[in-house]
Amino acid sequence: MTDYYRKKAFTDEFITTFDDVLILPGYTNFKPSEVDTSTTLGKYFFNIPIISAAMDTVTEQEMAIKMALLGGLGVLHRNCSYEKQLKMVRAVKRARSFVIDDVATIGPNEPIFKAKYMMENYGISGLVVIGDNNKVCGIFTKRDLPYLEEELKEKQVKDFMTQDVISIKPNASRNDALRVLFEHRKEKLPIIDDDGTLKGLITKKDLKPEFPLASKDEEGRLLCALALSPKFPKSPQAQSMLKEIDKYTDIFFIDVAEYYKIDDIQGTKKLMDFLEADFVVGNIGTYEAAEHILTECDFSDEKLIGIKVGMGSGSICTTSIQTGVGAPTMFATAQVADAIKDYNPKVKLIADGGFKNPGDLPKAFSVGADMIMTGHFFAGCTESPGYVDTIQGRKVKIYRGMGSKEARAANFILDRYSLESKSLPEGVSDYVPFVGDLSGVILALNEGLKNGMIYVGAKNLSSLKKAKIGMVSAVGQSEQKPHDLLGKF
Repeated sequence: MTDYYRKKAFTDEFITTFDDVLILPGYTNFKPSEVDTSTTLGKYFFNIPIISAAMDTVTEQEMAIKMALLGGLGVLHRNCSYEKQLKMVRAVKRARSFVIDDVATIGPNEPIFKAKYMMENYGISGLVVIGDNNKVCGIFTKRDLPYLEEELKEKQVKDFMTQDVISIKPNASRNDALRVLFEHRKEKLPIIDDDGTLKGLITKKDLKPEFPLASKDEEGRLLCALALSPKFPKSPQAQSMLKEIDKYTDIFFIDVAEYYKIDDIQGTKKLMDFLEADFVVGNIGTYEAAEHILTECDFSDEKLIGIKVGMGSGSICTTSIQTGVGAPTMFATAQVADAIKDYNPKVKLIADGGFKNPGDLPKAFSVGADMIMTGHFFAGCTESPGYVDTIQGRKVKIYRGMGSKEARAANFILDRYSLESKSLPEGVSDYVPFVGDLSGVILALNEGLKNGMIYVGAKNLSSLKKAKIGMVSAVGQSEQKPHDLLGKF
């Protein structure tokens, strides 16, 4: 007598979510101030193990810059052209950099309108003027633009540029640069060697007080991550643009709803061979998928630095409802963490989505996560794309799933989901409360994580992975929330 389907229907594989479990308290033998939430992803160090999601209503350059300044990471979305992605990664890398290496320059005989176009296109306020002998001969800023339209068309850069260039020598300290900028009341300071050759540029805004927890690369610039399709671009123009994007990107996140597919894996191999940056792949949700990626895909050990997990748990995701398939983040994290431990502990695990409260963060780390990714917490921040609206007297912002009809309408992320189901939305679009500055949200999330670690007795995230967890009954779940109250009159 066969029992194949009965066993399948009554499986021992119980799929848990964050609400189904609690971490058991433990012995704490350290001071609260000693709690360390830092982590690593490949060669990169993060003081805060939190990533903002690659969603077009969550992470563009403003969010990515602020996330890096606060010690985390922002992944720029891919629901746009390569041109826009290049503009975003450039903005992140140029932000807060002590020395700008790729300085925008122009010749003295170029027309004024070209200088105006370059500044608008690159999102900068000035250009260094380079003469025929390849020496610096001036600076041209937005303040030098003439008011008259005919002068914009007819005049040249040399007619309005500042010729007496105040500069600084290579290897000058930050304090030296600050002093020169203050003494001469300048906002831009070219770095020029003894031969008169341009070596870089320092701007006043980049010398503002440092963020002590900021996530930086080896050159002191903010870390930059970008979501990418697993499909290798066909046209030479697209390939060239992707190469240019690669210059400013530290980590590429291969961004699809379900990564365990041969086409996505083969496309990723081509991208890894073509690009220099490191890679995180995802999303997956099972031990078997992680085992396959780590043992059979022949990815570069140096370039594959992380795996992102979770399917169908996001607050604006309807994949599980629409398809009947999913792997909630709590379950997926435990599954993939075991595979990583078995096959390649150097690869880091990112738990993506499904976080409703700060207390969900320590739960994810207790079952093997190294970092967490969320969009829900950040969509209502000042730094997220879009404007603040008012609905029924409440300030709100738009938050949409990347599988929603609205997000798919841009036509850049159709390959994130099944191409055979273009008309089937796997996400929704709605409003979330406006919550103000990102720093307040990050503080609340990190404090929730730290307090959980203190109760458990985990001094760092590695110790938190050893914490014990227990299942909670339906009655127990209701008991965790405020109850037996009369309510406010």
